[in-house]
Amino acid sequence: MDQKKKKQIVILGILIAAMLIVLAAVLIISSAVRNGRKKTAENIYCIAVTFGEDPKTQKNFSWYTETETTGSIVQYYPVTAEEAKKNEFDAAKAAQTEGFSETVDTYLPHEGEEYSASASLDPKSYMRHGAFVSGLTAGTRYIYRVGDGKNWSEPAVFETAPDETVNREKGFSFIIVSDVQGYIYSDYELWGNVFDQAYKKCPEAAFAVNLGDFVERQENALVWQYYFGIPDGFGDLTTVPVAGNKDDKMFLKYFLLGSKDGVTGLNGYYSFDYMNVHFTVVNTGDGSKDLSKAQLKWLKRDLESENSVSATFRIVLIHKAPYSDRNHADDPDITALREQLLPVFDEYNVDVVMEGHDHYYFRSEPVVENGTVKAEYTTATVNSRGENVSVFTLAENAGSAAGGVFYFMPGASGVKQHSKSFREMPEILTARSELMTNPVFCICDITADHIYFFTYAVDRYRLMSSAVECWGIQK
Repeated sequence: MDQKKKKQIVILGILIAAMLIVLAAVLIISSAVRNGRKKTAENIYCIAVTFGEDPKTQKNFSWYTETETTGSIVQYYPVTAEEAKKNEFDAAKAAQTEGFSETVDTYLPHEGEEYSASASLDPKSYMRHGAFVSGLTAGTRYIYRVGDGKNWSEPAVFETAPDETVNREKGFSFIIVSDVQGYIYSDYELWGNVFDQAYKKCPEAAFAVNLGDFVERQENALVWQYYFGIPDGFGDLTTVPVAGNKDDKMFLKYFLLGSKDGVTGLNGYYSFDYMNVHFTVVNTGDGSKDLSKAQLKWLKRDLESENSVSATFRIVLIHKAPYSDRNHADDPDITALREQLLPVFDEYNVDVVMEGHDHYYFRSEPVVENGTVKAEYTTATVNSRGENVSVFTLAENAGSAAGGVFYFMPGASGVKQHSKSFREMPEILTARSELMTNPVFCICDITADHIYFFTYAVDRYRLMSSAVECWGIQK
C-alpha cells in the first residue's frame, strides 16, 4: 500500500472517530435535556425544600427518582458559613430522617419532541419521595443531602428561622417570583437567569416566594425538572409555593407542606410565621370560582389567630389576583374572588396582598372599604439597596395596621408576558399599572418599622437587571 492510500485511511479514521465523538456528545446532551439539566445524582430530580409548620424547627423535603428507588432519607447537620462554602458532606456527622415514597403517574414529551411547545406526551411513572424533618435548632445553617442510603444528591444548605422577632435594626429579606410558566428548555434557561440575577442581588434571602404557575403544562414532568434543575443554587433556598391555575393538580405532588402529624397544607393553603411576620398562603384553585367554604372558614380563622393579630405585618400570598385592572380583571372567577376576599382582607387588617396570574406590573393605592376608597397617606423618599424607594406612611385609623391594604403584582418571571390593555375600571384604585416585555423578580426587605419592595426587570438578551419600581410601607 502506497503512502497516499495510508494517509487517506488515517484521515478517514480520524474523521470517523470525530463523528462518533460528536454523536456521543449529542446523545449525552439529548439525555441531559430529556432528564433535566442539573441532576444532582443519578436519577434524582426536582428537590424541593419547604417550611414545616414551624419554620424555626421544621423543614420539609420532596424529590423524585425512577420507580426502582424506594428509599427516602434526608441527612443533615449544622455547619458554619465557611463550612457551607466548601460544600463537603461528612456523613459521620449527619443525623438522618427517613420519609415516605409513592408512585406518581405523569408524562414526558415524545422522543424527539422535547423542544416543541405542543409536544405529544407519553406516560411515565416516577417515585416521589418526601420527608418531614423536625427537632432542628432555630437560626441555624445546615448542610443536607437526600437519597436512598446509597445514591445521594449533591450537598446543599438550608437555614431555619431565627427565634426572635424583627426589630428596627434586624429583619429579613426574601425573593418573590411568579408565573415562570415555560413550555421548553430555553424558557427555563431564561428562568434560570432571572433566578440567578435575583440571588446575586439578595444572597441573604431567607426564602423564595413563588406566586404560582410554575409550568405551562403541569402534566409534563420534564418542565418541572427544568424548573427545579436549571437555576444554580436553587437547592439552597427554601421555597414558599403558591398554587397556580396551571399547576394546581400537580402542586401537592412537587411540594410537601405541613407536618407529619398535621393537616395544614393538605389542600394547598397554609400559613407560617417568620420573625413575627405572618404569611397566609391562599389556594385560588380550591373552589369552582371563588374559594371553597372550607378554605374561607380557614382563612378567617387564620387571620384572627393570635399569631396574626400580634404580627408586625400581615402578608397574603395568592395566585389569581382579586384586585387588578388588566387581562383577567373581569373574568367571572376574579370578580367572585374580589367580592369574597376584599372584605376579609379589610376586616382582618392585612397589610399587603401579593398577587400573580396577570403577567404585568401592578400596584394599587392603599385601599379601605373593600377596595373602594383610597386611604390617607404621606410619602417620602429614602435610599436603600442603592435605590430610591417611595415610602408610604398611612393614617393609623385608615384600616389595617399599616393604614390600608396594598395589592401588589410584581409581574411574570418567565418568557410569557401579557400585552392586553384593559377597559377603564373606576372600581380599581390603581397607583401603577405597566405592561412588561421582560421577566421580573422582586426583593422584599422587612424590619419592625417598614416593608420595602424592589422590583427588577431582566433584559432577556443582555441578562442585566434594571429597577421597575421600588416602594414601601413605613409604620
